Formats: sequence, C-alpha cells, structure tokens
Amino acid sequence: MQAAQQLLSNPVARGLNILGDRWTILILREVFLGKHRFEEFRQSTGASRGTLSKRLETLVLNGILYKNPYQTTPLRYEYRLTDKGLGLYPWALLIWQWETRWAGAEMADLPTQLFHNTHGGHELKPLAVCRHCGEALHYDDVDRVVSEDNSDASPKGLKAIGNQRRSRNAASNEQLLGHITDIIGDRWTLLLMAASFVGLARYDDFRQQLGVATNILADRLKLLVETGIFERQEYQSNPPRFEYKLTEKGKALYPQTMALRQWVLEWLPKVNHPLTLKHRPCGHVLATDVICETCNDAPKPDAVQFN
Repeated sequence: MQAAQQLLSNPVARGLNILGDRWTILILREVFLGKHRFEEFRQSTGASRGTLSKRLETLVLNGILYKNPYQTTPLRYEYRLTDKGLGLYPWALLIWQWETRWAGAEMADLPTQLFHNTHGGHELKPLAVCRHCGEALHYDDVDRVVSEDNSDASPKGLKAIGNQRRSRNAASNEQLLGHITDIIGDRWTLLLMAASFVGLARYDDFRQQLGVATNILADRLKLLVETGIFERQEYQSNPPRFEYKLTEKGKALYPQTMALRQWVLEWLPKVNHPLTLKHRPCGHVLATDVICETCNDAPKPDAVQFN
C-alpha cells in the first residue's frame, strides 16, 4: 500500500509509469520526427507488431496520442499528438540534445542538427531554464527540501514501481553505451538516477528506498557505471563498500528529468508530494521551461526543422 501511495505522489515516478519504456520513447521520437502510421513505426523502431500495438494503445489511453482515420476501406488510423502529447516536446528536445552530445546523433539515427524557423531562422540549441529567473538549469543549483511533517518521506517517495519487473534490452552493453533510450527507457535505471538526484548513493539505500530486487539493482548499477552515468567510489575498505556518484554525463540527464517532472505537474492530476525542489540562485520553487538558447522562445514542433 505504501509503495502504491508513493507511486501516486512522486512526479518522476508518475511520468515513468506512463513513459518509462524504451519502445514508448522510440514511438514518441518517431511521432515528433513526423511519422504517424503503424507500419512507419514498425519499420523505424523495429518493434514487433504485438509490442507496437500495446504501446500505441497505452499512449492513446493516456491521452498522449489520438487515432485519426485516414482510410475507410479497410479502416486504418494514423496516430497524432494531443495537446497533452505536444506538452512532451521540451522533454523530447532535451533527449535529442543529450544523445547528440554524449552518443552522437548518427549512432541513434537522429537528426544531427535542428533549425528554429523564427527571427530569421537559426540553429536550435534547446536549453532548460528556471521559469522564474530564466537561468540555465544545473543539477548542482537545485536544493531538495522535505516538508517538516514528512521528514521520513524523502527519498522514499521514489518507491514507485514496487516489485514490477521489466527486463531491459538483451543487446550487449557495448551496443547500449550512450544510447538514451536504453538508459531512460528502463524504469529502474531512471529511478536509480532520480534517487541519486535527491542524494542517494549507496547500494543498501537504493535497495531499501526503491524496493528493487538485488539482482535487478546490481544489473542496473553495473550498466550505469559502464555507460559513464555513475562512477563507483570506495568509502570503506574492510569490507569494501562503494558509493555511486553522478558523473558530468549523468548530471547532464538532470534537465530532461526535470522536463518530464514539469510535464507531470502540468498535465497529470495534482498530488501532494513531500519533496520540494528549490532553485538556489533565485529561491523559487523549481519550474522548468525549455527555450531556444539563441532567441529565448519556447520551440514549437511546427517551427522546427531538422536534417
């Protein structure tokens, strides 16, 4: 019961409950790249028909996509973004940005450059900023404040997935290195990063607070170290004990995580959560926007081109 209640309260976990799956992320990526039909998704993502049908159905049920008939005999549909789905565009831009910086867009078959067709046109460099002061968002500039009447609730609020099990892609770690869909497309992996963002660093803390099975925890920590998201630091020698600290590559995932959190806060029903994030430079409760670094406008899909 406690895990279920905390699933309803933590914004990142609530977002992961809908989007924390690599096939879902790949489908959304293709929609934002202009694809809308079942066969287009199947060819571009490599998903099986059954998997693709289930993920599309989930996205429709959650109000992110809607089915638009484009042929009557036989009846066929294309999948279009709702306003709620369009609200994920800032998150998608930051995913693209991270992938191009840390893995290389060509490795993920992504556009190598985005163009913003406003103010005469220019290269689009998405930037996550604090909504209140407009300063660029950095992991080290955000304080985590726990409500006094919930002093034991953080980071337990991350206990979001309970004992659900989800196997990650069977590809070798060499094939996984750097690809964001294989890092954030697994709920446990992103929950470990979210836990790290609020201060957890040790194996036992991750296990107790997330309720994750030991074999899953060991596997995901190993992946995060191998992909350069975490680095392992010894804090006790006899017996050896380690802490898992975010690298710069790992901290670079913070803006897109906060963009997902912002989407949840704006589009899902309001739920109280004991952990408050405050932007230290301005002192305001954190709200995240994504803007074009050149013109400071919020990019819209119909004003962005890619090659």
